[in-house]
Amino acid sequence: MSTVDPRTSPETVGTEAGQRRAEAVEISGWGARFHFMQPHNLSFWVYLALTAIGAFQAWAFFAPDAGFYAEGFAVAAVLCGLCGLAWLVWFHHIDRWERQPGGLVVAALVWGAVPATFAFAMTVNTAMLGIYPKLFGQEWSANWAAGATAPFTEEAAKLCGFLLLMSLAPRLIRTANDGLIVGAFIGLGFAVFEDFLYAASSTARAFGTDPVGNAVHMSVVRIAVSFASHPLFSALVCTGAVYLIGTAAQPRRVGRGAAFVVAGMFLHFTWDDAGGLGGGGLGNFVVLLASVVIGFTVLTIAFRRAAPREYQFVRDILAPEVEAGVVTDAEVDGVLDKRARKAFVKSAPTRKARRARTHLRRAVLDLAHDVAREKGEDTESVRHSRSEVERLRAVAG
Repeated sequence: MSTVDPRTSPETVGTEAGQRRAEAVEISGWGARFHFMQPHNLSFWVYLALTAIGAFQAWAFFAPDAGFYAEGFAVAAVLCGLCGLAWLVWFHHIDRWERQPGGLVVAALVWGAVPATFAFAMTVNTAMLGIYPKLFGQEWSANWAAGATAPFTEEAAKLCGFLLLMSLAPRLIRTANDGLIVGAFIGLGFAVFEDFLYAASSTARAFGTDPVGNAVHMSVVRIAVSFASHPLFSALVCTGAVYLIGTAAQPRRVGRGAAFVVAGMFLHFTWDDAGGLGGGGLGNFVVLLASVVIGFTVLTIAFRRAAPREYQFVRDILAPEVEAGVVTDAEVDGVLDKRARKAFVKSAPTRKARRARTHLRRAVLDLAHDVAREKGEDTESVRHSRSEVERLRAVAG
Protein backbone atom coordinates (compact mmCIF):
# COMPACT_ATOMS: atom_id res chain seq x y z
CA MET A 1 0.00 0.00 0.00
CA SER A 2 1.44 3.36 -1.03
CA THR A 3 2.04 6.01 1.60
CA VAL A 4 1.87 8.82 -0.96
CA ASP A 5 -0.62 11.46 0.15
CA PRO A 6 -3.58 11.26 -2.30
CA ARG A 7 -3.74 15.05 -2.32
CA THR A 8 -0.26 15.08 -3.95
CA SER A 9 -0.74 11.95 -6.09
CA PRO A 10 0.62 12.47 -9.61
CA GLU A 11 -2.91 12.19 -11.02
CA THR A 12 -3.87 15.47 -9.25
CA VAL A 13 -0.83 17.46 -10.34
CA GLY A 14 -1.13 20.31 -12.88
CA THR A 15 -1.63 19.53 -16.53
CA GLU A 16 1.82 20.44 -17.89
CA ALA A 17 3.62 17.45 -16.39
CA GLY A 18 0.67 15.22 -17.21
CA GLN A 19 0.72 16.40 -20.80
CA ARG A 20 4.44 15.66 -21.04
CA ARG A 21 3.75 12.16 -19.77
CA ALA A 22 0.86 11.55 -22.16
CA GLU A 23 2.87 12.72 -25.16
CA ALA A 24 5.90 10.63 -24.17
CA VAL A 25 3.82 7.47 -23.75
CA GLU A 26 2.09 8.06 -27.08
CA ILE A 27 5.23 8.85 -29.08
CA SER A 28 7.55 6.32 -27.48
CA GLY A 29 5.16 3.38 -27.51
CA TRP A 30 6.38 2.41 -24.03
CA GLY A 31 4.03 -0.11 -22.49
CA ALA A 32 2.44 -1.14 -25.80
CA ARG A 33 1.51 -4.81 -26.20
CA PHE A 34 2.69 -7.07 -29.01
CA HIS A 35 0.18 -9.24 -30.86
CA PHE A 36 1.75 -11.63 -33.33
CA MET A 37 -1.52 -12.88 -34.80
CA GLN A 38 -2.49 -10.13 -37.26
CA PRO A 39 -4.45 -11.78 -40.10
CA HIS A 40 -5.26 -8.40 -41.67
CA ASN A 41 -1.58 -7.46 -41.86
CA LEU A 42 0.23 -8.71 -44.99
CA SER A 43 3.52 -8.76 -43.08
CA PHE A 44 2.10 -11.46 -40.82
CA TRP A 45 1.48 -13.79 -43.77
CA VAL A 46 4.84 -13.00 -45.36
CA TYR A 47 6.55 -13.82 -42.05
CA LEU A 48 4.67 -17.13 -41.77
CA ALA A 49 5.32 -18.12 -45.39
CA LEU A 50 9.05 -17.44 -45.23
CA THR A 51 9.32 -19.21 -41.87
CA ALA A 52 7.60 -22.27 -43.37
CA ILE A 53 10.00 -22.23 -46.32
CA GLY A 54 12.96 -21.93 -43.98
CA ALA A 55 11.71 -24.79 -41.79
CA PHE A 56 11.28 -27.01 -44.86
CA GLN A 57 14.79 -26.15 -46.06
CA ALA A 58 16.23 -26.91 -42.63
CA TRP A 59 14.47 -30.27 -42.51
CA ALA A 60 15.69 -31.16 -46.00
CA PHE A 61 19.26 -30.28 -45.00
CA PHE A 62 19.45 -32.12 -41.66
CA ALA A 63 17.06 -35.05 -42.09
CA PRO A 64 19.25 -37.28 -44.32
CA ASP A 65 22.12 -37.30 -41.78
CA ALA A 66 20.19 -37.01 -38.53
CA GLY A 67 19.77 -40.75 -38.08
CA PHE A 68 23.47 -41.47 -38.66
CA TYR A 69 24.93 -38.67 -36.52
CA ALA A 70 22.17 -38.14 -33.97
CA GLU A 71 24.53 -38.16 -30.99
CA GLY A 72 26.82 -35.50 -32.47
CA PHE A 73 23.85 -33.40 -33.56
CA ALA A 74 22.38 -33.57 -30.05
CA VAL A 75 25.64 -32.49 -28.40
CA ALA A 76 26.01 -29.59 -30.85
CA ALA A 77 22.41 -28.51 -30.25
CA VAL A 78 22.88 -28.51 -26.46
CA LEU A 79 26.16 -26.57 -26.52
CA CYS A 80 25.00 -23.98 -29.06
CA GLY A 81 21.66 -23.68 -27.30
CA LEU A 82 23.28 -23.02 -23.92
CA CYS A 83 25.50 -20.35 -25.45
CA GLY A 84 22.46 -18.74 -27.04
CA LEU A 85 20.59 -18.84 -23.73
CA ALA A 86 23.47 -17.06 -21.99
CA TRP A 87 23.46 -14.30 -24.59
CA LEU A 88 19.66 -14.09 -24.39
CA VAL A 89 19.90 -13.39 -20.65
CA TRP A 90 22.55 -10.73 -21.24
CA PHE A 91 20.55 -9.00 -23.99
CA HIS A 92 17.53 -8.93 -21.71
CA HIS A 93 19.72 -7.34 -19.02
CA ILE A 94 20.89 -4.50 -21.29
CA ASP A 95 17.35 -3.92 -22.58
CA ARG A 96 16.83 -1.29 -19.89
CA TRP A 97 14.49 1.25 -21.44
CA GLU A 98 11.44 0.03 -23.32
CA ARG A 99 11.70 -3.66 -22.50
CA GLN A 100 10.72 -5.66 -25.56
CA PRO A 101 7.79 -8.05 -24.95
CA GLY A 102 8.56 -11.75 -24.92
CA GLY A 103 6.49 -12.40 -28.03
CA LEU A 104 8.47 -9.88 -30.05
CA VAL A 105 11.78 -11.33 -28.79
CA VAL A 106 10.67 -14.84 -29.82
CA ALA A 107 9.59 -13.59 -33.25
CA ALA A 108 13.01 -11.94 -33.71
CA LEU A 109 14.89 -15.08 -32.63
CA VAL A 110 12.80 -17.33 -34.88
CA TRP A 111 13.35 -15.08 -37.89
CA GLY A 112 17.11 -15.10 -37.42
CA ALA A 113 17.19 -18.85 -36.79
CA VAL A 114 14.91 -20.14 -39.54
CA PRO A 115 13.94 -17.85 -42.45
CA ALA A 116 17.08 -15.70 -42.46
CA THR A 117 19.39 -18.72 -42.15
CA PHE A 118 17.70 -21.34 -44.34
CA ALA A 119 15.20 -19.55 -46.60
CA PHE A 120 17.61 -16.74 -47.55
CA ALA A 121 21.27 -16.86 -46.62
CA MET A 122 22.08 -20.54 -47.03
CA THR A 123 20.45 -20.79 -50.45
CA VAL A 124 22.01 -17.63 -51.87
CA ASN A 125 25.40 -18.19 -50.26
CA THR A 126 25.64 -21.69 -51.74
CA ALA A 127 24.88 -20.34 -55.21
CA MET A 128 27.33 -17.43 -54.97
CA LEU A 129 30.15 -19.51 -53.51
CA GLY A 130 29.76 -21.87 -56.45
CA ILE A 131 30.05 -19.02 -58.96
CA TYR A 132 33.11 -17.21 -57.60
CA PRO A 133 35.65 -20.00 -58.26
CA LYS A 134 34.56 -20.15 -61.87
CA LEU A 135 34.91 -16.40 -62.27
CA PHE A 136 38.01 -15.61 -60.21
CA GLY A 137 39.69 -18.92 -59.43
CA GLN A 138 40.10 -21.06 -56.32
CA GLU A 139 42.78 -18.96 -54.62
CA TRP A 140 40.79 -15.71 -54.83
CA SER A 141 37.66 -17.51 -53.64
CA ALA A 142 39.44 -19.02 -50.65
CA ASN A 143 40.54 -15.56 -49.49
CA TRP A 144 37.66 -13.29 -50.48
CA ALA A 145 34.49 -15.16 -51.48
CA ALA A 146 32.99 -15.32 -47.96
CA GLY A 147 33.45 -11.59 -47.38
CA ALA A 148 32.13 -10.76 -50.84
CA THR A 149 28.92 -12.71 -50.13
CA ALA A 150 27.84 -12.96 -46.48
CA PRO A 151 27.84 -9.26 -45.52
CA PHE A 152 25.31 -8.62 -48.28
CA THR A 153 23.19 -11.76 -48.26
CA GLU A 154 23.07 -12.42 -44.52
CA GLU A 155 22.65 -8.83 -43.37
CA ALA A 156 19.94 -8.33 -45.99
CA ALA A 157 18.20 -11.51 -44.80
CA LYS A 158 18.20 -10.34 -41.18
CA LEU A 159 17.17 -6.81 -42.17
CA CYS A 160 14.15 -8.13 -44.08
CA GLY A 161 12.92 -9.73 -40.86
CA PHE A 162 13.52 -6.54 -38.93
CA LEU A 163 11.40 -4.56 -41.42
CA LEU A 164 8.62 -7.15 -41.13
CA LEU A 165 8.73 -6.85 -37.35
CA MET A 166 8.60 -3.06 -37.63
CA SER A 167 5.37 -3.52 -39.55
CA LEU A 168 4.02 -6.02 -37.01
CA ALA A 169 5.05 -3.88 -34.01
CA PRO A 170 5.09 -0.25 -35.20
CA ARG A 171 4.56 1.12 -31.69
CA LEU A 172 7.26 -1.04 -30.13
CA ILE A 173 10.09 -0.58 -32.65
CA ARG A 174 10.38 3.19 -32.87
CA THR A 175 13.79 4.32 -31.68
CA ALA A 176 17.41 3.62 -32.53
CA ASN A 177 17.72 1.77 -29.23
CA ASP A 178 14.88 -0.53 -30.29
CA GLY A 179 16.81 -1.24 -33.49
CA LEU A 180 19.89 -2.18 -31.49
CA ILE A 181 18.04 -4.56 -29.18
CA VAL A 182 15.70 -6.23 -31.69
CA GLY A 183 18.51 -6.44 -34.26
CA ALA A 184 20.71 -8.16 -31.67
CA PHE A 185 17.98 -10.74 -30.98
CA ILE A 186 17.61 -11.45 -34.71
CA GLY A 187 21.38 -11.83 -34.99
CA LEU A 188 21.40 -14.13 -31.96
CA GLY A 189 18.90 -16.48 -33.59
CA PHE A 190 21.00 -16.50 -36.75
CA ALA A 191 24.27 -17.09 -34.85
CA VAL A 192 22.94 -20.00 -32.78
CA PHE A 193 21.63 -21.88 -35.82
CA GLU A 194 24.70 -21.06 -37.89
CA ASP A 195 26.93 -22.39 -35.09
CA PHE A 196 24.82 -25.55 -34.93
CA LEU A 197 25.01 -25.85 -38.72
CA TYR A 198 28.82 -25.72 -38.65
CA ALA A 199 29.03 -28.21 -35.78
CA ALA A 200 26.60 -30.65 -37.39
CA SER A 201 28.36 -30.37 -40.74
CA SER A 202 31.75 -31.10 -39.13
CA THR A 203 30.31 -34.32 -37.72
CA ALA A 204 28.93 -35.39 -41.09
CA ARG A 205 32.11 -34.50 -42.97
CA ALA A 206 34.11 -36.78 -40.69
CA PHE A 207 31.82 -39.68 -41.77
CA GLY A 208 30.89 -40.45 -38.18
CA THR A 209 34.47 -40.62 -36.89
CA ASP A 210 34.30 -39.34 -33.31
CA PRO A 211 31.02 -37.47 -33.90
CA VAL A 212 30.81 -36.15 -30.35
CA GLY A 213 34.42 -34.93 -30.36
CA ASN A 214 33.97 -33.16 -33.68
CA ALA A 215 30.71 -31.58 -32.54
CA VAL A 216 32.24 -30.38 -29.28
CA HIS A 217 35.34 -28.98 -30.99
CA MET A 218 33.45 -27.02 -33.64
CA SER A 219 30.81 -25.81 -31.15
CA VAL A 220 33.50 -24.51 -28.79
CA VAL A 221 35.33 -22.76 -31.64
CA ARG A 222 32.13 -21.07 -32.81
CA ILE A 223 31.03 -20.16 -29.27
CA ALA A 224 34.46 -18.64 -28.55
CA VAL A 225 33.95 -15.99 -31.25
CA SER A 226 30.18 -15.56 -30.85
CA PHE A 227 30.54 -12.33 -28.86
CA ALA A 228 31.66 -10.49 -32.01
CA SER A 229 29.48 -12.01 -34.68
CA HIS A 230 25.92 -11.72 -35.96
CA PRO A 231 24.27 -10.03 -32.94
CA LEU A 232 26.79 -7.19 -33.24
CA PHE A 233 26.50 -6.90 -37.02
CA SER A 234 22.70 -6.93 -37.16
CA ALA A 235 22.34 -4.58 -34.17
CA LEU A 236 24.30 -1.94 -36.10
CA VAL A 237 22.49 -2.58 -39.39
CA CYS A 238 19.03 -2.48 -37.81
CA THR A 239 19.65 0.68 -35.78
CA GLY A 240 20.94 2.24 -38.98
CA ALA A 241 17.69 1.24 -40.69
CA VAL A 242 15.66 3.04 -38.01
CA TYR A 243 17.67 6.23 -38.61
CA LEU A 244 17.26 5.89 -42.39
CA ILE A 245 13.50 5.32 -42.22
CA GLY A 246 12.62 7.66 -39.36
CA THR A 247 9.65 7.11 -37.03
CA ALA A 248 7.30 9.10 -34.84
CA ALA A 249 9.84 8.79 -32.01
CA GLN A 250 13.09 8.88 -33.99
CA PRO A 251 13.83 11.75 -36.40
CA ARG A 252 15.41 10.64 -39.67
CA ARG A 253 19.20 10.87 -39.77
CA VAL A 254 20.23 9.59 -43.19
CA GLY A 255 23.98 10.08 -42.78
CA ARG A 256 24.08 8.46 -39.36
CA GLY A 257 21.85 5.61 -40.48
CA ALA A 258 23.95 4.87 -43.56
CA ALA A 259 27.12 4.96 -41.45
CA PHE A 260 25.81 2.33 -39.02
CA VAL A 261 24.55 0.07 -41.83
CA VAL A 262 27.90 0.26 -43.61
CA ALA A 263 29.74 -0.29 -40.32
CA GLY A 264 27.80 -3.49 -39.61
CA MET A 265 28.44 -4.85 -43.10
CA PHE A 266 32.11 -3.83 -43.04
CA LEU A 267 32.70 -5.57 -39.72
CA HIS A 268 31.02 -8.67 -41.14
CA PHE A 269 33.41 -8.47 -44.11
CA THR A 270 36.52 -8.16 -41.95
CA TRP A 271 35.39 -11.08 -39.80
CA ASP A 272 34.74 -13.39 -42.76
CA ASP A 273 37.81 -12.36 -44.78
CA ALA A 274 40.38 -12.10 -41.99
CA GLY A 275 42.50 -14.64 -43.86
CA GLY A 276 42.67 -12.54 -47.00
CA LEU A 277 43.23 -9.29 -45.11
CA GLY A 278 45.78 -10.71 -42.67
CA GLY A 279 47.66 -12.98 -45.03
CA GLY A 280 47.61 -15.89 -42.60
CA GLY A 281 49.15 -16.64 -39.21
CA LEU A 282 49.56 -13.71 -36.84
CA GLY A 283 48.09 -11.34 -39.41
CA ASN A 284 44.73 -13.10 -39.14
CA PHE A 285 44.71 -12.63 -35.37
CA VAL A 286 45.56 -8.94 -35.72
CA VAL A 287 42.68 -8.43 -38.17
CA LEU A 288 40.22 -10.25 -35.91
CA LEU A 289 41.37 -8.32 -32.85
CA ALA A 290 41.08 -5.00 -34.69
CA SER A 291 37.62 -6.00 -35.90
CA VAL A 292 36.50 -6.75 -32.33
CA VAL A 293 37.88 -3.46 -30.98
CA ILE A 294 36.35 -1.41 -33.80
CA GLY A 295 33.08 -3.31 -33.55
CA PHE A 296 32.52 -2.70 -29.86
CA THR A 297 33.68 0.90 -30.20
CA VAL A 298 31.05 1.52 -32.89
CA LEU A 299 28.44 -0.33 -30.82
CA THR A 300 29.21 1.88 -27.82
CA ILE A 301 28.81 4.95 -30.00
CA ALA A 302 25.50 3.60 -31.29
CA PHE A 303 24.13 3.11 -27.77
CA ARG A 304 25.30 6.56 -26.70
CA ARG A 305 23.67 8.20 -29.73
CA ALA A 306 20.44 6.34 -29.02
CA ALA A 307 20.37 7.03 -25.27
CA PRO A 308 19.29 10.74 -25.15
CA ARG A 309 15.94 9.93 -26.76
CA GLU A 310 15.25 7.24 -24.17
CA TYR A 311 16.43 9.52 -21.36
CA GLN A 312 13.92 12.16 -22.39
CA PHE A 313 11.10 9.62 -22.40
CA VAL A 314 12.00 8.59 -18.83
CA ARG A 315 12.06 12.21 -17.65
CA ASP A 316 8.72 13.00 -19.31
CA ILE A 317 7.00 9.84 -18.07
CA LEU A 318 8.18 10.51 -14.51
CA ALA A 319 7.51 14.26 -14.59
CA PRO A 320 4.25 14.05 -12.60
CA GLU A 321 5.93 11.70 -10.11
CA VAL A 322 8.70 14.27 -9.57
CA GLU A 323 6.19 17.09 -9.08
CA ALA A 324 4.26 14.99 -6.58
CA GLY A 325 7.43 14.13 -4.65
CA VAL A 326 7.18 10.41 -5.35
CA VAL A 327 10.69 10.52 -6.86
CA THR A 328 13.29 13.27 -6.85
CA ASP A 329 15.27 14.84 -9.68
CA ALA A 330 18.43 13.41 -8.12
CA GLU A 331 16.96 9.91 -8.22
CA VAL A 332 15.99 10.30 -11.87
CA ASP A 333 19.47 11.61 -12.64
CA GLY A 334 20.86 8.56 -10.86
CA VAL A 335 18.99 6.35 -13.30
CA LEU A 336 20.09 8.20 -16.43
CA ASP A 337 23.50 9.75 -15.79
CA LYS A 338 26.52 7.53 -15.12
CA ARG A 339 28.40 10.08 -13.02
CA ALA A 340 25.33 11.00 -11.02
CA ARG A 341 24.64 7.30 -10.48
CA LYS A 342 28.11 6.66 -9.05
CA ALA A 343 27.97 9.74 -6.84
CA PHE A 344 24.49 8.83 -5.63
CA VAL A 345 25.54 5.31 -4.62
CA LYS A 346 28.91 6.26 -3.13
CA SER A 347 27.41 9.00 -0.94
CA ALA A 348 25.37 6.45 1.00
CA PRO A 349 26.53 6.20 4.66
CA THR A 350 26.61 2.39 4.93
CA ARG A 351 27.00 -0.68 2.75
CA LYS A 352 23.35 -1.53 3.29
CA ALA A 353 22.36 1.95 2.19
CA ARG A 354 24.55 1.70 -0.93
CA ARG A 355 22.91 -1.57 -1.84
CA ALA A 356 19.49 -0.03 -1.26
CA ARG A 357 20.36 2.92 -3.51
CA THR A 358 21.34 0.52 -6.28
CA HIS A 359 17.94 -1.18 -5.95
CA LEU A 360 16.27 2.23 -5.71
CA ARG A 361 17.55 3.14 -9.18
CA ARG A 362 15.96 -0.01 -10.58
CA ALA A 363 12.73 0.70 -8.69
CA VAL A 364 12.50 4.20 -10.20
CA LEU A 365 12.91 2.75 -13.70
CA ASP A 366 10.36 0.04 -12.90
CA LEU A 367 7.96 2.79 -11.88
CA ALA A 368 8.44 4.45 -15.28
CA HIS A 369 7.66 1.15 -17.02
CA ASP A 370 4.55 0.55 -14.92
CA VAL A 371 3.25 4.09 -15.40
CA ALA A 372 3.75 3.83 -19.16
CA ARG A 373 2.11 0.41 -19.35
CA GLU A 374 -0.91 1.68 -17.40
CA LYS A 375 -1.03 4.91 -19.44
CA GLY A 376 -0.65 7.00 -16.29
CA GLU A 377 -3.62 5.42 -14.50
CA ASP A 378 -3.42 4.96 -10.73
CA THR A 379 -3.53 1.14 -10.79
CA GLU A 380 -2.45 -1.38 -8.19
CA SER A 381 0.85 -2.08 -9.99
CA VAL A 382 1.68 1.63 -10.14
CA ARG A 383 0.85 2.11 -6.46
CA HIS A 384 3.04 -0.87 -5.60
CA SER A 385 5.95 0.60 -7.58
CA ARG A 386 5.58 3.93 -5.78
CA SER A 387 5.54 2.24 -2.39
CA GLU A 388 8.65 0.26 -3.34
CA VAL A 389 10.46 3.49 -4.22
CA GLU A 390 9.52 4.93 -0.83
CA ARG A 391 10.58 1.79 1.02
CA LEU A 392 14.00 1.66 -0.64
CA ARG A 393 14.52 5.40 -0.12
CA ALA A 394 13.97 4.95 3.60
CA VAL A 395 16.53 2.14 3.73
CA ALA A 396 18.98 4.14 1.59
CA GLY A 397 18.95 6.99 4.05
